Amino acid sequence: MILRHYNKARHYFYLAIMVCDLPGVNTLLRAFTDIHTATKTGKLSLTLQGEQWHYYFLDGRFLFASGGPHRVRRWQRALNRHCPHWRIDIQGGIPKGLWEYQLLHRAVSSGSLEVSTGKAILAAIAAEVLFTSLRPTDITCQWTPSHHPPQHESRLALSPKEFRRLFDSVLGLWQQWQGLGLTYISPDHAALWTGKTRDSKHALTTRSARTFFNGQYTLWDIAQRQRRSLSDLTRTLHHFINQGTLQLRDIGDLPSPIEQMQMVAAAVAPPRRTIAYIDDSATAGAYLRQIIEPQGFELMFIQNPLQDLPLLLKQQPELIFLDLNMPLIHGCDFCSFLRKTSIFQATPIVILTNSDGTVDRLRANISGASEFLAKPAQRRDVLQVLDKYIQSMPLTSANGQLFNSHRSTVG
Repeated sequence: MILRHYNKARHYFYLAIMVCDLPGVNTLLRAFTDIHTATKTGKLSLTLQGEQWHYYFLDGRFLFASGGPHRVRRWQRALNRHCPHWRIDIQGGIPKGLWEYQLLHRAVSSGSLEVSTGKAILAAIAAEVLFTSLRPTDITCQWTPSHHPPQHESRLALSPKEFRRLFDSVLGLWQQWQGLGLTYISPDHAALWTGKTRDSKHALTTRSARTFFNGQYTLWDIAQRQRRSLSDLTRTLHHFINQGTLQLRDIGDLPSPIEQMQMVAAAVAPPRRTIAYIDDSATAGAYLRQIIEPQGFELMFIQNPLQDLPLLLKQQPELIFLDLNMPLIHGCDFCSFLRKTSIFQATPIVILTNSDGTVDRLRANISGASEFLAKPAQRRDVLQVLDKYIQSMPLTSANGQLFNSHRSTVG
């Protein structure tokens, strides 16, 4: 064992580099040591088997670690362990990017969370990231400096000594994992019970224990729920995995706080009402979409009305905008066809056209069109059509006066 002694800014950071049979660990240790001693600010990135792992530092102190498939599960485990009753303050919205660190920063700054608790949560997250990113073979690290770091709650950052103690603890668990021959198992896998075992006295056969082995919990999750160490749990499962009565499988992550808010908003929001626009021009469709969808409607754009007729019948839009001149079928002919179906007999159909001739208006009237608008339709005219036939919004100008209609009713 080689002992290296560093002195920087009146504090010491001791690093015991392991023997060279663990080059991947040595590479990571040297990278961390360089960051600590040079008081760097930025991000250290590792790419391992298609996955990326990131370690963030501020003036040489550790801030946060992320990576792997289960960012939210890892966050939830840390909260369950250190502050199970803490409720996230969503009044200021859920931040993006390093949202875990920013939520802790907000809680510590407001006094709703102790600094020691915030640091314990960050350390728990970092421990799992370190464990799953350690490799015996050599690895490549990439450092990305940050010259304009954002404002952080510096009290949450781990000092070099605190980070070193954390690293030593994780390294000990990782070496124990190797010594038990468990390297073929990833704690990010979920365990699924597939059959019965002859060992009826084993703890795994009890009903309470087997409820966790349903493919919905990772080994990290199960160890926490059963209050067992990860190595002790996995050593027990090792026997059943070899028997084939327990299978390991990949499992997805839980929804993040941002996704949870979006799901709640979608659940309580009224369903978006559908309006159809039939036109062979994608540009015209994009133009009308910019007008209609901000009003809370869903625009169903159809370029081939003959091909997409089943979709139109299925969605049954509340209003249809219909182009007059299309290559496959004339708008009036398609309007006449829709009027002959029971579904669209009373549906408002608004003809849009570049021409404004009397013949077109007469033909549109005969085909059963409800309205006739010149293309490109003005935003005000489109909103007035929506207000007239769907009555979904007040149409007022900036000075509070009702808009004057510039559309022409067919006939």
